[in-house]
Amino acid sequence: MPNDPTILELHIADAKDKPMEAVDSVSAVADRGLIGDRYYSGTGHYSNIAGWGAQVTLIQYEAIQAINTGYGTDFTGSMMRRNIVTQNIKLDSLIGKTFRCGQAVLRGTKPFPPCAHLAYLLGRKEVLKYFAYCGGIGAEVVVGGDIAVGDSLAVIPSKTENCG
Repeated sequence: MPNDPTILELHIADAKDKPMEAVDSVSAVADRGLIGDRYYSGTGHYSNIAGWGAQVTLIQYEAIQAINTGYGTDFTGSMMRRNIVTQNIKLDSLIGKTFRCGQAVLRGTKPFPPCAHLAYLLGRKEVLKYFAYCGGIGAEVVVGGDIAVGDSLAVIPSKTENCG
């Protein structure tokens, strides 16, 4: 359906500071991340830093589009260095929730505003200001599975949510 939460883009980078590569599909592995991505292999800029809180990162297409329209910028999902670009879902609503992402199951951990390292890689300090409140979220892989462009996202209701 046209307004269902959907995965628009997938990106991985095999090492820190390397450009993100668009892929049509990727396999997620529980407690590791996305095969082929820098955080899966432990070579990301923030790998092994306490409190990092994500094996996978997501950002809303609508946020990128709004910034580009409002400020005349040209940001893309790959520039934002997020693994998954979504459409038709408010990602903040997934923090603390378990959700299906393609065949994989993820759990939203926390907001992920852009960092100084991203601004450095892009050579664009304004990314920090523009995406401060819409930079996406981090997630952990709870159950592995394949994720593909065009797949849907759906919150998995907790047992307590079904008691009403």
